[in-house]
Amino acid sequence: MERSASMNHTGARQLRGAILMTVIAIACGAAAAAQPVTLDGAYLRYSKARLAAADATLAPALHKLVADADALLARRAESVTYKRLVPPSGDRHDYLSLAPYWWPDPARPNGLPYRLRDGEFNPSAKNDDTDSVRMQAMCVGVQKLSLAYYFTGDAKYAHKAAEAIRTWFLAPATRMNPSLAFGQAIMGKVEGRGTGLIDTRNLWMAIDAAALIDDAGVLSASELAALKQWFGAFAGWMETSRLGQDEAAAANNHGMFFDMQLAAYALFAGDAAKARSTVDHALAQRIALQVDADGKQPRELARTTPFHYSVFNLEAMTTLARYGEQVGVDVWTAPQSGRGLRQAIDYLLPFALKPASWPYPELRGAETAMLLPVLLQAERAYGAGTYAQAAASLAQTGPADTLDRLTWPLKPAR
Repeated sequence: MERSASMNHTGARQLRGAILMTVIAIACGAAAAAQPVTLDGAYLRYSKARLAAADATLAPALHKLVADADALLARRAESVTYKRLVPPSGDRHDYLSLAPYWWPDPARPNGLPYRLRDGEFNPSAKNDDTDSVRMQAMCVGVQKLSLAYYFTGDAKYAHKAAEAIRTWFLAPATRMNPSLAFGQAIMGKVEGRGTGLIDTRNLWMAIDAAALIDDAGVLSASELAALKQWFGAFAGWMETSRLGQDEAAAANNHGMFFDMQLAAYALFAGDAAKARSTVDHALAQRIALQVDADGKQPRELARTTPFHYSVFNLEAMTTLARYGEQVGVDVWTAPQSGRGLRQAIDYLLPFALKPASWPYPELRGAETAMLLPVLLQAERAYGAGTYAQAAASLAQTGPADTLDRLTWPLKPAR
């Protein structure tokens, strides 16, 4: 608390900034022994070099990252065993979440079965009774800790990131079982659904974190092998279980995120052939069927928050495109019958700059700010300048300290 309070004083901020820049300058010379699967190591090195050169445009994002990582140092590592409710299996090591848009039926004394109110979050799906919030906290937390280590070279962040990975995936007393039989349950209807796999969409952050802290030596070779084994087992459950097959058959963002996850886990396990076949499938059977020739995503536009879901699906597409880069599949510029990733990005581009022109009804208003990371990655992929200009314009209306500015920095025009 004392350190946080000192941030209110200008002199303390300047001193802390000078220390950070010095640490970064030292750390910048050593490349990580392993490369992340989802983030781009070259772009991370570019951000690190700019920070070492005292680039003021990235400094706020670094300070926010370090402050967040400092706060995480004092927190207990997350585990699925900490939830208050017990899954139907009786095993707290099994992941449990509730469908977020399903609510008790007010016409029934016990509220069962729950009823759908699309786009409206049921608070009981987002508290400590279950695991969905805890899982996202683990993913985001381990990413921030590993990036704080990467950018500063301070091993305390690597140690904490390793603790988070060890607690969630490896330690017998706290590890999650590598399956998702009770994901997004609907009370009074089903114990678990294939849609629960949307909850695991950010597990790639733990995979990248393991790579970013690799040179710190805080995870042993046997632990890294066990982590790969965990993700291999989880991918196997995805492909062979009934719930996993249900999700694989989804025609909207759920199917896209299924392929995105499967490709990530295959890359982590070193199975390039599996990753390539998964990305090929996503290109031909997901993007080509979900994106119209004009770039619209009809299945996402039909939702009560259409801008959100259109961008949400794009997040899966751009991540798949990143995996495609690593296995020789060009998702960025390979449209199927004129239906491609770039068309989908370009369709949303003008509305991000002029939200009032968005023609679809929104339950909570168009969430245009969430398009920023997509635009940053589009500029990286296409280098047209248009996306950089739009990203810069969108960034002016939001905070200057978002993590995306460090992970996908804009480079000078080519």
